[in-house]
Amino acid sequence: MSTVYLVSEVRSPLVDFGLAEIRKALNAAGLEAVGPWPELRDDPAPRPMIVVRADNSSDEVDAFIAGADGQAGPTYPDESFTVTGAGGRVVIEAAHPRGLMYGCLEVADLIRAERWADEGLDIAKSPTLAVRGVKFNLPYEPYSDGDPFRQNLDTCFDLEFWRDYLDELARNRYNCLSLWSLHPFHLMVSSPEFRDANPFTDEEIADHERFFHALFGHARDRGIDVYLFTWNIYLPEPVARGLGLPAALANSSEGTETINRWDAARARQRAPQVSAYYEEMIYRLLVTYPELDGIGTSGSEAMSGTGTEKEQWVVDTYLRGIERSRRRVKFLHRTNMQSTADIIAMAKPRMDPSRFYISWKYSIAHCYSYPRPAFEELLHAWDGVDLEQTQFLFTVRNDDVHTHRWGDVDYVREYVRGMAAKSYVHGFYWGADGYLWARDFQHVDHGHKAWRWDFERHRLQFQLWGRLAYDPDTASDVFERLARLDYGDDASTLYEGLRHASKIIPAVNRLCWLDLDFQWHPEGCLTRDHGLRTVLDFLDSSPMPGAGTIGIREFAKAERLGGTDASAETPLDVIAVLTEESRAAEELAAAAQDRNPSWREPHATCAILDLRATASLGRYYAAKIEAALELARAEEHGEPERAVRAAELLDEAVEHWIALGFFWSQHYQPYRMARVDRIFGYPFYLEDVRRDARLAHDFGDRLANQH
Repeated sequence: MSTVYLVSEVRSPLVDFGLAEIRKALNAAGLEAVGPWPELRDDPAPRPMIVVRADNSSDEVDAFIAGADGQAGPTYPDESFTVTGAGGRVVIEAAHPRGLMYGCLEVADLIRAERWADEGLDIAKSPTLAVRGVKFNLPYEPYSDGDPFRQNLDTCFDLEFWRDYLDELARNRYNCLSLWSLHPFHLMVSSPEFRDANPFTDEEIADHERFFHALFGHARDRGIDVYLFTWNIYLPEPVARGLGLPAALANSSEGTETINRWDAARARQRAPQVSAYYEEMIYRLLVTYPELDGIGTSGSEAMSGTGTEKEQWVVDTYLRGIERSRRRVKFLHRTNMQSTADIIAMAKPRMDPSRFYISWKYSIAHCYSYPRPAFEELLHAWDGVDLEQTQFLFTVRNDDVHTHRWGDVDYVREYVRGMAAKSYVHGFYWGADGYLWARDFQHVDHGHKAWRWDFERHRLQFQLWGRLAYDPDTASDVFERLARLDYGDDASTLYEGLRHASKIIPAVNRLCWLDLDFQWHPEGCLTRDHGLRTVLDFLDSSPMPGAGTIGIREFAKAERLGGTDASAETPLDVIAVLTEESRAAEELAAAAQDRNPSWREPHATCAILDLRATASLGRYYAAKIEAALELARAEEHGEPERAVRAAELLDEAVEHWIALGFFWSQHYQPYRMARVDRIFGYPFYLEDVRRDARLAHDFGDRLANQH
């Protein structure tokens, strides 16, 4: 076994982690790693050698001292790096340990690509987006109830999970963990002034503090800033009682007040002990956890009154608490149900402008739709806002795909480039309101399952968003090589299959759009209010605003009148995408399966079933959309007999749904969804799927009677 010598002139937890990744990649390539030595040995130095060296061109210490003294300190550490190589020596240089860690991770990628020893190696990289984060809804006082949260109560108090999760985030160049809870305060801190509002014992409070210190500390050791987000104003019942309020004013999830929602919200908002409590909790959080980098909130969900009244409450609580702490943290103000003008007029002047951010839901709840969403322009979101003087972070919501694997490198690359093209956007955090990728509770605990955590099954999705946000020019073959770590010899086939399968949900979303997560979960064709979304729902649907897609009824009318805009995406185009991508995904799944090795990687076995299920879902949607289009034509042209063809297509859709349920049931089990509040599991909706054909017949009968 050949030997590679490691030299690191800098030692820190971040650099040590990067070196460990280099060692892992070398060992996988059949090379032995020796070191790290603290400095270069006397010449002739051994070759080959990888050297980690600090570039002192920027004085990090002086910059942070200036920031601590209230002067203009850095908002973000310098995460750039260079990698050069010649004569058997590879040198990684950066000004900050984060940059050194990313340089080490780059070299690990080069080792996997067998390029690390190339003569004349010369790489220089800096992050395209400064903030590259995940949105993680904690299961404690969650926004909505459901199995994703119930099944992870223990997991999210397990440091082993957080270490594995944060390590995975760091490998993929994330630098932000945003934790979301309706009311996290009593879990994290206590105050003598409001001791009765904390239901835990002193011992339990001390245990909680040790846990969160360890969690936040590990994040810092991986170059990951931690932001804590809340909604307003939620009070768990023990907290409300401890504040001297009646239980009727308590609420611990969205919309669960026991008296009129807005009356309760108004009472909480006007209670002086509530505002005093919130101010104190923000203060305590920031002085208790110096590892905490930012606070985020909104004047939205459970508040009442005018925008000015709600914003004044935020200023009097959150911003006062930050001011009392004397810490220079970032403050992220969501625009949800809030006037941006009020935010900028009332909150922004109270903060260091370099640490004040407006947070905006970029694709509302459906990031897997169109990579250049136009909601900012369509909603006139920034009218009257000086974009040169305002910083933004985007919330990127995946409430589309929570079960089967997703991974379209071209889509994420285009999405990231769209964000990066906006000078006022400093970054994003992506995740779901109705799901969290922690313990893999969906997959049955037998058969090919060889992992514990859900993010391991969805690793490609995490890799794409983090790595492409750092460098959108990252070559696709980097991800294919990474896929080999999970899929072995099946990697190339399955990676390509996932690329095709992942085009299915975005195509459906573009044509049959609904804004919010509880309105529409396209992976299950489910809504909260009506269960399975029927063919008549599709007929009545509108396309995604600003995506350049023509709706089903609009297209049928345009056909009658003589044609559509040639540049627009039509329902026929969407049907073609669904048909072709489903075919490609199925063929690639079959090709992997037909390879028939004596032993297959567990992830590969799982991914083959995922591809076959998603292909069946795509065929189901293609048949259903074509049926809806036939009904629209029947209505528009006065040809009720077209409903017969629609019913035939919906009978075909039944067969695709049965296949979908078959592949899903080979390795997954049902669960109660959070935002949609339905059981997820395809076989349970088979009768609803069959009912679509009857709806089509009835639709045709009504048209015939009208004529």
